[in-house]
Amino acid sequence: MIYITLIFEDDLSEAVMIKILSHFSDKYEVCQSYRGNGFGYLKSNIQGFNQASKVNPHFMLTDLDNYNCPVTLREDWINFEMSPNFIFRIAIREVESWVLADREGLSQYFNVSVVNFPINPDLENDPKNTLIQLAKRSKKRDIREDIVPINQNAKIGPNYNGCLSDFVFRSWNIENAVNHSASLKKTFEKLRDFNP
Repeated sequence: MIYITLIFEDDLSEAVMIKILSHFSDKYEVCQSYRGNGFGYLKSNIQGFNQASKVNPHFMLTDLDNYNCPVTLREDWINFEMSPNFIFRIAIREVESWVLADREGLSQYFNVSVVNFPINPDLENDPKNTLIQLAKRSKKRDIREDIVPINQNAKIGPNYNGCLSDFVFRSWNIENAVNHSASLKKTFEKLRDFNP
């Protein structure tokens, strides 16, 4: 059993990481979690987490956001030797891309036709907005009320992370999702093949 520490930006990222690891439930057990409330905490503490991973493996997930590509982000964040026990992964462009990648599952959850969902969500400029626009079309009132912002000042709905985390834990199908997101597939394969 590999006891692993998680570092992530928000609740939805944590849900996705736990769900991926649960696919390998005979291999991983989460021993600690660190929530960053955005990427700033992750970026400023990455060297310390890398050092700590020499004691037990660490898995950090961040969003690509406004960086041009993963290489640019890595060059900006990492100016030290990476420990082989430090699993650093980047969701392209955001973890919402990975949620959207289970087109069939999210289509059923939202009750919105699958033809409206992007075939390759890694290519979406703003996956969070794509997801919100799809939620607006939902025939389920609770989905719309949870996910869609209630006014112009809000970026997300009042229960955005709770609603989507519920989907991830209950319904998100990783086997479907890896077929539509290359960045998710690489993370899945890294965790599948990882040995400390």
